[in-house]
Amino acid sequence: MSNKHDANVRKSTLVNFQIGLIASLLFTYFMFEVYTAVPVLDKQEPIVEVDDSNVWDGVFQEYQEPKPKEVAVKQTKPPVEPQEFKIIENTTVIEKMTTEFKNVHPVETSAPVAPGEIDDVDEPDPVEVPFSAVEFVPIFPGCEKLATNKERATCFSKKVGKIVARKFNTGLGERYGLSGLQKIYTQFDVNQEGEVTNIRVRASHPKLEEEARRVINLFPQMTPGKQRDRNVTVKYQLPIVFKIQG
Repeated sequence: MSNKHDANVRKSTLVNFQIGLIASLLFTYFMFEVYTAVPVLDKQEPIVEVDDSNVWDGVFQEYQEPKPKEVAVKQTKPPVEPQEFKIIENTTVIEKMTTEFKNVHPVETSAPVAPGEIDDVDEPDPVEVPFSAVEFVPIFPGCEKLATNKERATCFSKKVGKIVARKFNTGLGERYGLSGLQKIYTQFDVNQEGEVTNIRVRASHPKLEEEARRVINLFPQMTPGKQRDRNVTVKYQLPIVFKIQG
């Protein structure tokens, strides 16, 4: 009976030792997982949007050193010496004072022009008009049913902004090592046939300029703008902001 009891005690001790060893190994493995876990970075996709607060005037200007101010020098005219003069003796008496000292008024050589004789000159019709000043803005497809010119202009800007946000290749930032806020200044014309022409782009990287030009070329044909009931070319400025977030 005693031998059987001793065997059971030895067997129980061995089982407890194995359970404790397994628990220790699991605890050690868990601690390694906690302290050696790789941190996960919260990487956000780049954002492309249209920013109307920065408007490019479309002119490339080179820096020039300021010129020194010129100091105006006051010049005095030399006295005019008489070329013809007549010597009169002190004893000579002037008899005709009114003839000698007479104020002579200038004689008018032409008669005044009557208002009816002035011909009206017709001003030439404008060929190019800025988007903000045109009488009727170009109508983007989908904005035809809007009543006022202001509503059509707002619709035009929204449609253009949606195309830029959807079609702009946001992978350019990572591909060419760009970061932060990238501003792209663009300008284009909607000509008298409603086609997008004369695209001009300025950006910090040539690939951004190329991509902006590609997206603008995706704009559809529109109803041309009008000034004085005639189709005109309308200039539109489109500042694009490319936000690359890490």
